[in-house]
Amino acid sequence: MLQSFLSHESQEIKNYYKENGYVVVKNAISSNKITDFIEKYEAFKGAKSYYFRSQDTNRPEKLFINEEGFIERSILNPIELVFQKDFCQSASSIICSDSVSQVLRTLTDKQKHIVWQTMFFDKSTGTVAHQDHYYLDSDPAGNLVACWYALEDIQEDAGAFFVIPKTHKGSVISRNTDVPLFSDHEEYAQNIQNLIKEQSYQPQSMLLEKGSVLFWHPYLIHGAFQNVNPKHSRKSFTAHFLPFGYGRLGISKVKPTVASINPDILFWKKTLFHHAEASVRHWRYWLQVNLRPKSQRPYLEMRSTEYSELK
Repeated sequence: MLQSFLSHESQEIKNYYKENGYVVVKNAISSNKITDFIEKYEAFKGAKSYYFRSQDTNRPEKLFINEEGFIERSILNPIELVFQKDFCQSASSIICSDSVSQVLRTLTDKQKHIVWQTMFFDKSTGTVAHQDHYYLDSDPAGNLVACWYALEDIQEDAGAFFVIPKTHKGSVISRNTDVPLFSDHEEYAQNIQNLIKEQSYQPQSMLLEKGSVLFWHPYLIHGAFQNVNPKHSRKSFTAHFLPFGYGRLGISKVKPTVASINPDILFWKKTLFHHAEASVRHWRYWLQVNLRPKSQRPYLEMRSTEYSELK
């Protein structure tokens, strides 16, 4: 049975996270917030000519609803979608919940945290095993905290999220910063897979209940299994939080921040120029989706089915 805690059980949460590299907090998100988001999500699905950047392919994609009525591709940074104000606000209210902020304070001993990157999944895309440290981390490293929010009861055959407990204490595979555009990513994915085999690591499914949130360390190996029952969705958010006062690993530029609806959770500040740039980028996605060669492979592929050794 999956062990979980309530957000006020601070010492138990801290001890479990330190030992295992992850912790599950139940009843962290209210049913009312989830219901409100699902309503906004259903309205968003009507925007069938909408274009966005996907997390699993790391390239622009067109909104596509599959035969089961689910959005096929994951959405990168759903709280920043242009022309989708209601959807973004509802997503933000969940990601920036007070209970999440409370647990973040417990884990990092920092009062404030910055949202660095978010994702929305309607169905599991089968994510390759990885450590977040390769993609983004704090400076000094190891202080980023990631969260996965269950917006429904998670079924095992829906392509459950998995973690490999205690791997945050083992080997850490870093990105070669001399290699442009993550072009060593396929090698990295294979190195992680080799590490799993060498150490006989066993992935553990995270069958969270609706409203629960999983917190994990940037060194912890994790991913998601393939969906084997297309009738089951896996509605969830992912968010990565940088403790306020830390730098971003490998990024020297300091970005100004503004408070979200929660004063202890901050967003990167957007100027009018940034908003205009986002609108232009949205239309550029249309060109990229409709003009790119069908055979073009993403430069940062996250779907485990695309790696022969990981199928």
